[in-house]
Amino acid sequence: MKKIFLLVFVICFANSVNSQSIGKIKTTSKKWAFKTMKKASKRIYINSFNVNFEVYKEAIDFKAGGNGGRMMGNRSSSTAKAALGLGGIDGRMMQEKTNLLYKNYLQRLESEGYEIISTEEAAKTDVLKDWTKATGPYLKENLSGIITCAPENFTFYYKKKGFLGLGGMNVQPKLAKQLNNALVTDVNLYVIFSETGNDWMKGRAAKVKIKTNLRLVGEYAIVIPQKFKKKKTTVGKLFGSVKVKGASDLHRVNSSVAFYDQVQASYTGTLKEDLEINGIMKKEKVVAYQKQGSFTPTSFSSFATYVNAKADRFSKNAKWIDIDGNKYAEGFYNACNTFLDKQLDEFFSKIK
Repeated sequence: MKKIFLLVFVICFANSVNSQSIGKIKTTSKKWAFKTMKKASKRIYINSFNVNFEVYKEAIDFKAGGNGGRMMGNRSSSTAKAALGLGGIDGRMMQEKTNLLYKNYLQRLESEGYEIISTEEAAKTDVLKDWTKATGPYLKENLSGIITCAPENFTFYYKKKGFLGLGGMNVQPKLAKQLNNALVTDVNLYVIFSETGNDWMKGRAAKVKIKTNLRLVGEYAIVIPQKFKKKKTTVGKLFGSVKVKGASDLHRVNSSVAFYDQVQASYTGTLKEDLEINGIMKKEKVVAYQKQGSFTPTSFSSFATYVNAKADRFSKNAKWIDIDGNKYAEGFYNACNTFLDKQLDEFFSKIK
């Protein structure tokens, strides 16, 4: 009986583990003057290591009203807003997984014979003069709905108007040169759970649709509705003071592992297709829809009907999705670690 019970337990455990998986990974890379990188020293500086994950998504659509004359009549403006938020994510666990990703990255660099340049040495360069210093653990909302996590005991420098060590064009080659022909590397990863759907048949209405799709993204445009006031925290605030005209800010990001040398040679590894993270979230969606009001002048129309039709209309829909924090953290780690491993395999195979 004990053997039977043990067998059943093993089978159940295996099914539990296999229920959370990642899809097939397809990577790509861009190389510039790559041969010169082989002449760089066996020293490397980690300029940034940022793992970003989405915890909520807002979307807005606006349909302008107007005067269409006696034939078309008058139409009101309409606004539709939708939001999806995740409940159950454990910040402490996400920090631990980010720490483990960084530890794996360090070990792989060192196993290839590279000496890791300290932040103290990098701080003495002219490039990083007057830059702001930060040290992990670092868990912060840098873009609305997107949490950035940097590893514990990892120190990085950034410009206050920049973003976590990226700082501007051509910074990395200059830094590589001032570090005596070292390599400089950047890691930036984005785990996103939402997709904004399109509906070209919505007619005279505002409509917005958000669907769930958890994945490590390749190239991605983060669209954030503009607000009158910035939110102070993420949790519990799905809706802010969104501008009624539906204006949004667009931030283009991509998951990548990049290497640079002093003569601007570079290697940038990215995803050819988004890497799906399965078994954690069901496919769900939230939709907000609002028709425009309309009024066509006739001898039977009342003034009250006209006023009601001309009034701007607003619709909103929000939803929280509770997930298993353990499964989410594990899927997050598996996707990011698989991507890092595959890109490092390719980079080191080519630089030898």
